[in-house]
Formats: sequence, structure tokens, C-alpha cells
Amino acid sequence: MRALDLKLLRDLWHLRGQAFAIAIVLAAATATFVMSLGVHHSLTETRDAYYARNHFADVFAGMTRAPRSVVPRIAAIRGVRRAEGSIQQYATLDFPVRSVPVRALLNSVDELGRSHLNQLTLRRGRLPQLGNPGEVVADEAFVKANNLSIGSRIDALIYGRKQPLRIVGIGLAPNFIYAIAPGEIIPDDSRFGVFWIGQKALEGATDRTEAINTLSLSLERGASEVDVIRAVDTILAPYGGTGAYGRKDQISHAFLDNELMQLNAMTRVIPPVFLLVAMFLVYIVMGRMIRTERTQIGLIKAFGYTDWAIGLHYLKFALAIALLAALMGSVAGIWMGGSMTRLYAQYYRFPFLYYRISPQVILGAASLSFLTAALGALGGTRSAVRLTPAVAMAPPPPPIYRSGIVERLGRSAGFSAIGHMIARHIARWPGRSAITVLGVALSGGLLFATTQFVDSSHSMLDTFFFRAQRQDLTVSFTEPRNEDVLFALAQIPGVLRVEPTRALPVKLSYGHRVERTAIESASPNSQLSFRIDRSGNAFDLPPAGVMLSRQLADKLAVHPGDRVQLEMLGGRRTNVALPVVSIVDELIGERAYASAATIEDLARDGSPVGSALVRIDPSVRGRVLAKLKEMPAVLGVTEKTAALDKFREMIDDNMLTMITFYIAFASAIAVGVVYNSARILYSERAHELATMRVLGYFRSEVGLVLLGELALLVIVSVPFSCLIGYGMAQLMTAMFSSDLFRLPFAPSRASYGWAIVIVLLAAMGTAMTVARRVQTLDMVRVLKARD
Repeated sequence: MRALDLKLLRDLWHLRGQAFAIAIVLAAATATFVMSLGVHHSLTETRDAYYARNHFADVFAGMTRAPRSVVPRIAAIRGVRRAEGSIQQYATLDFPVRSVPVRALLNSVDELGRSHLNQLTLRRGRLPQLGNPGEVVADEAFVKANNLSIGSRIDALIYGRKQPLRIVGIGLAPNFIYAIAPGEIIPDDSRFGVFWIGQKALEGATDRTEAINTLSLSLERGASEVDVIRAVDTILAPYGGTGAYGRKDQISHAFLDNELMQLNAMTRVIPPVFLLVAMFLVYIVMGRMIRTERTQIGLIKAFGYTDWAIGLHYLKFALAIALLAALMGSVAGIWMGGSMTRLYAQYYRFPFLYYRISPQVILGAASLSFLTAALGALGGTRSAVRLTPAVAMAPPPPPIYRSGIVERLGRSAGFSAIGHMIARHIARWPGRSAITVLGVALSGGLLFATTQFVDSSHSMLDTFFFRAQRQDLTVSFTEPRNEDVLFALAQIPGVLRVEPTRALPVKLSYGHRVERTAIESASPNSQLSFRIDRSGNAFDLPPAGVMLSRQLADKLAVHPGDRVQLEMLGGRRTNVALPVVSIVDELIGERAYASAATIEDLARDGSPVGSALVRIDPSVRGRVLAKLKEMPAVLGVTEKTAALDKFREMIDDNMLTMITFYIAFASAIAVGVVYNSARILYSERAHELATMRVLGYFRSEVGLVLLGELALLVIVSVPFSCLIGYGMAQLMTAMFSSDLFRLPFAPSRASYGWAIVIVLLAAMGTAMTVARRVQTLDMVRVLKARD
């Protein structure tokens, strides 16, 4: 090895503690980058492979009833590669030992295996056969949640008639990766399942012989989705078409796409914090090392080494740290990515899950580490290159301490001698002290920005489940009903209040912008349903016109007073222009609201009750649910407490896992910053500390010089960490919000407190490790070394 390379190895070993602390911070950035991008790429590749293998459709359409002869007409549209028609029908399943109605979505499949789009993947068993009308393939998650198996029998109420079903297969399909019941915001596999039943069997059960009510289309490469949708809507309009839509509006794909968006946001927000801190740490350590080695640099140059060789030598020091960080971060990122992927597999249903970290991700993370280390080393390297041998071999000028404002403030505050020493040293190196404060503040800010997501989630749950939705049960019906169904529900013992609500699928347009949504209504004197914005304000339904959620209004680019064109999808296809009366900044979904009278004018079917909001006496919950289960008109019942429990379970599984990772990462920043600052302070002040011991100061007093400066810098960083965390949390909240969910910024004092406590504990533990050196200080060696 060359002489400079041997020196490099000795320097790395001599500064191994500081180098390792920097490597940990860089490794945290690398791990986050590898984890988020790795999981993102894995889910994306799995999704795309699954879609391609099972021919996931590009366009979907629904209608009331259409003859199968409409399928060839749709297939003849320019740009359509393939079109397939099928039947979808909701059913109520009867589990005798359970009082809660269980819903299922039945999908028809060709018994001869001629279905090509949204193909079913069998995990076990077989497809339904001709001549066996009760055979079904059940969704894998539903089977596991309800302890079913192949051969299990279930009674189902289909189209008003009870029919026994027998599970002959267990499978998955690409259009139900995220299976969620209508009106729900989170899957509940124990109460909602997806079944596939033979085409002829479902035609007979729903009285749709040679008829369909849903279409799936695949498009040619380069085909215009907008033009195809427009043509499909024209053909299906006479058959009660509810409007065709593309993949982005397909509910399963939309939820998965939302998750991928959040992973992408994580990559853009978190790693830069670690990289910034690591760059500062490299800058500090390299600057200190080069100041210490001035004489060596002069000698090396005097022996004929070029400026380029010297600069490259110190750059290698930084790159060696980056190499170690890249290795540690890649291993940690791959492990954490596997843990995250297993979590996603609990909610997103894939027949296979490719978890692979591509070489490009590892190389990208390593490149960021090397670039960060190189930028941090740039300042120190330049100073080493510019040193001439004569200047370098001369001793550096001693620090100049002047009686300034710090000295005067110290005297006014009654500082002791040790207090003056601490204050003077901080004032002597303001840049380095500021970097220490900034590093610790970034650590606390990152901690707060991640832990406050728990507060945001709980605030969203409180707003939606307790303030906006005050019913105990939401009862959905097989089809819209008149007011008689409300009286029937009110007669059930234990029912305290019943209110109607209805949602109509509509298409809203303003200028060239078009959005599909549902327009919802509630009774005029509603006590069970409210429109609550993210600030906690309640909004009344407008007597005329429509109220839009902020997300929907922004997409349409409308403001209060503008008139939007509203086209009802299905039914009478009413097309009217209505004014936008107000905009409510809600947290969940993209919704439109109108009064019950407006909804009735749009629907014109004399059936104002789409579903019912019910408040019950909790002591008779079981009896109320049993009565509802016996009513033929009831399709399903959603319990608010059950939905809330599932939501909290999802938050605990996903968010707490992520927060654990980021607590470790943020603690790594605090450890790296404090450890490097402590080691530099110790190396700079070892002579002073030894002198104090010779003069008779106790070990505790000598240690206070070192720990006091660190403690003061950490304490000063606390308010800055709160400010940085406040801004970072708002940025992350905005970036993690999507069309489906908007997290409010609602941090609690506990989040600030926990962030500060964790940073202080990490700083104290690290500082005490360095302080042990003071207790074992070799005064003779230190003082002789300075001579």
C-alpha cells in the first residue's frame, strides 16, 4: 500500500468513533431511501405483473341491465382491444352464529373458462361448473377471516331469494386487490367478501338471462381513454348506464395508487434531512482533522506530494465513511423494506409478492451517500490543498478570546469560572456551535414530524367517527326505498332514532374539467350526520345548489357562486346546472352535498331513502342486529364501532411500525451530532481539562466543562427543533394527503414532549460516553503532548 493509504487507515482507526457516528447518520438516510424506494418498486412491479398476467381492464362501466348483444358493439369502438360483459350482484350472507349481516359481492365467471379480463387466480380448489348453480370461488381474505374452507356452505339472500352456496375454490382477482364494501372507508374481511359464481347460475339467480350489468374493456396501445369512455356512455345510455370510468377511478386501484404515492413522498422528505446533517458532520470532522494535521500536511508536501494527492487523500477519508454507511444502510433498508412489504400484504391482496431491491436503488442510495460525504469534505480538502509547506509546518495561531458581549453578559449573570469557560468557547466557535444546534434540532424536528402523524390520525378519526357521523349503525338497502322503511326500522325495540340519507352517482363538469363522485343528502333536521371541516366547523346543507368538498372543488377549479353542470349517472340521466353554494374542507373523500329536496328533484323516483342512519340502545345491540338481519330489504349493516376498530388496527400496524423506524433514525442523528461534537470538544480542550485537574479542580468540575457546553447547545436546540418540526410536519402532512384521505395538522403537546425527551435521552447517553474519558484523563501524557 502507498504511504498515504496507510495513513488513511490509521486515521480511520484513530477517529473510528466519530467516523462510525457519521456513518450511522448516512446509513439512516440510505436505509430510508432503500426501504421506501424498494417497497415502492416492489409493489409497483408486483401490481404491474399481476395486472398484465391477469389482464386487468383499462375501462369499466356499469348499467342497470343490458343484453349481451351490446358487448360486440362496445368491442367495435375504435381503440377497444377486448370487451367483456358480466353480472355483479350484492348479496347478504347468513352466518347462523352471528347477528351481524355479512355482505358479499357476487361476480359472474364463465364456467368454461372463457373470461379473459380481470382473470381469477385460483389459490386452491377449482372454478364453478355448469349445472351446479351453488358453487362459488371465495376471496382468500374472506375465507381466512371467517374460518371457512373448501366445502364450506353458506346461505345467501340473492335478489330477494335465499340460495345455498358451496365454496369450491379460493382465489383472487386484480380488480379486488383492495376489497371494500360500499360506503366503507376501510376493508373488513369478516363482514364483506367477494365471490365468483358461474355465469349461468348468477343469470338465473338475478333473472338476467343473456343480460349483463357491468362491462370491462382493455384498450389498444395509444388509444384515447376519453374518447372510448364517451362512446361507451353513448351506447349504454338507453340501458341505464352509470358512466364508464378509467383505472384511476377504480376503487381498488385508487387505494393502491394512493399508498404508492405516500411511499414516493417519504423518499422525497425524509432522506434529505439525514443527508444534510451528515454533510455538516463530515465538514466539522474534516476541518478539525486538517487543523490538527497541519504539520503533517506540510511535511508530506515537502516530500514532494502534490496538492491533488493531498486533496484526494482527505476525500478518500470521507468516501470510506460513505462506503461503510452505504453497506449498513442497504442491509438495514432491505430488512425494513421486507417488514413493510409484509404489512402491506395484509391489506392488499396479491397472489404473489415480488420483494426485490434493484441494483439501481442500491447504487442510487450509495451515490447519495458518496455525494454527501464529498460535499462535506470539500471545505476541509480545499484548505489542505491551499496550505503551503512553510505555513503548514508553522504552529497555528492560538485562539483569540476577547472580552465581548458574552463576557459582559456572563459577569452580569454571575457566571462561575466554569460558566465563563463554556460561554467563551461557544462564542469562539459560533459556526460549529450553530451546526451542533441545527443537527440536534433536525433530530427533534424529524421525531416530532413523524410522531404527530398519530395525533393527526386520531384527530381525523375523532372528526369523522364522532363529530360527523353520530349514528351507531348505517343500514343499506338492496335498492332505494320510500319512507315506509324508516317506520319499519323505528318499530324495532332498542332503536332510538332513524334518519334517511341518499347518495346519487353523478358526473360534475366545469369548463373542460370533469369528475365522477356521489352527491349526498341528509334529512333537514339531521342529528346523526354533519359536515365537519378540518377546523372543526359544522356546515349546514344548502337549501338549493350544491356544497363541494375542497378536494373536489380544487379539481374542478370552481369557487362559491360558480355553476357546475351535473349529470346523474343512471336512472333518469338528469342533466342540470347548479350553483356552488359553499365549499367544505373535509378530511375523507371527494364529495358533493345537496338538500334532500334537491336530490329528490334529481332522482325523480319517489324513493328518497338510499340508506338509513340509526342510533340504538347499546344494551340491546344484539337483538337490533338480529332483527335487521331478518329484514329482506336490508343488504348490509355497518357498525361505526367496528369500522373505528379496524381503522385503529390499521394505524397501529402501519404507522407505529414506521414511527419505530424513525425514532431510531432520529436518535441516530442526535447520537451522531452529539458524539462528534463531544469528541471534538474533548480533543480541543484536553490540555485545558488536564490543567484544571493539576490546579486542583475535581473530576466532576472538569467534566462539567465538557458536558455543560453540550448541555447548553442541546437545550438551545429545543425551541428550534419545535419550529423545524412544526414546518416539517406541515410539509409531510400535505405531501402524504391524497384524494382519499387528508390528514389534519393537529399535534398534541405530548408529541412535542416525546420528541424532546427522546432527543435529550440520546444526547445524554452519548455525552456520558465521552465524559468517561475525562474521568480517566492521563494528565501527564496530555500535557507533554502539548509541549
